[in-house]
Amino acid sequence: MMNKDRADKIFANINSKLAKEKGKIVAIEVNTGDYFIGEDELEAYEKAIEQHPSSEFFFKRIGSKTAFFVGFQK
Repeated sequence: MMNKDRADKIFANINSKLAKEKGKIVAIEVNTGDYFIGEDELEAYEKAIEQHPSSEFFFKRIGSKTAFFVGFQK
């Protein structure tokens, strides 16, 4: 399984129990399933690297399918 797929699966499992944190960012460490919540990406990342300084993280917005939208909307 690809890391992004693992992150998506972990997020699907934790998203509903994090409902009170809606709109915040979660950083997911896919090898352990550990996750770290912050008001923004930087805060979540700073919490995450304290425990996993050399890991790769995937970021999601709690209560949403995506963290970012890039593009033009009318």
